[in-house]
Amino acid sequence: MPTYAAPQDKVRDRVLDAACELFAARGINTTGVDLIAEVAGVSKRSLYQRFASKDDLIAAYLPVATDRFLNDLIPPADAGLSPVESILRVFTASQRASLDPGFGGCPVLNASAEIRDATHPLRSAAVAYKDRLQEWFAAHAEAAGATDPVLLAEQLAILFDGAMSYTSVRARPIPDSVYVTARALLTAQGLPLPAEQPAPAAS
Repeated sequence: MPTYAAPQDKVRDRVLDAACELFAARGINTTGVDLIAEVAGVSKRSLYQRFASKDDLIAAYLPVATDRFLNDLIPPADAGLSPVESILRVFTASQRASLDPGFGGCPVLNASAEIRDATHPLRSAAVAYKDRLQEWFAAHAEAAGATDPVLLAEQLAILFDGAMSYTSVRARPIPDSVYVTARALLTAQGLPLPAEQPAPAAS
């Protein structure tokens, strides 16, 4: 369930839904507040009652977009997977997602490429997302018995970002080499690997 708004604030939800759709399709800088309000089916006055500026809306949008993005890639705790299998699932799920021509890539990387101002409120949301993913990798690496779970988590996070940049810039699916590299990083930490292979993807 979305956690970005109180259940009773349907207007805020609709605005954020519209922002997610439009920012992914058109970009942040080329999408105006007028269009967001129109797609959300709300007045600009209602929008500005909830977000003081477009910058505030962008900062609120990013956690929503990243939650949805990560929920599609990170397996749930009750999936019945080992920590190593869970880590690898992130990369196989990313690869499968990238096969979809409509896959928009990582919303944080996309937003950061458009907004370079280090003082923009988006930046704190972007850092929080990156910390969350790296901490997830670290927790699973530690549970798996990695020699250095912090180092492994950093390596996996960098690999993940590289894969997302690759598919966004080249408009091609994530290659199998990313999954192979993830396995190699786990092996280097002395972790036993499952036998399954990633989903086929164009390289």
